[in-house]
Amino acid sequence: MSLTRGRVRAGRVEDFAQDSMTALKVDGREVLLVYQNGVFYALEDRCTHDNGILHDGELLDGAVKCERHGAKFDLETGRPTMPAVKKIRLYQTEVEGDAVYIVYQQSF
Repeated sequence: MSLTRGRVRAGRVEDFAQDSMTALKVDGREVLLVYQNGVFYALEDRCTHDNGILHDGELLDGAVKCERHGAKFDLETGRPTMPAVKKIRLYQTEVEGDAVYIVYQQSF
């Protein structure tokens, strides 16, 4: 199996309001794009505790909270709080000019 870098344009910076969460599909994956304090974060859109949809949850300062059981995931590290014990997958984001990109690994 080999890995290659994939990159998908998520939109323009102005498309995303400050303190927003946007659900996207990236290469068949459910990704949550968060824009907070002038920084874009991208993470899996499913809670690692019981697969809850994170975009239905709450955006906190530096974290996303799952609405189902209250697990929180740190936007910088992916670290969870109970009841989740597994880190969430994070994706790199890039801003070029006015475009926002999500970077991920593709496996073949």
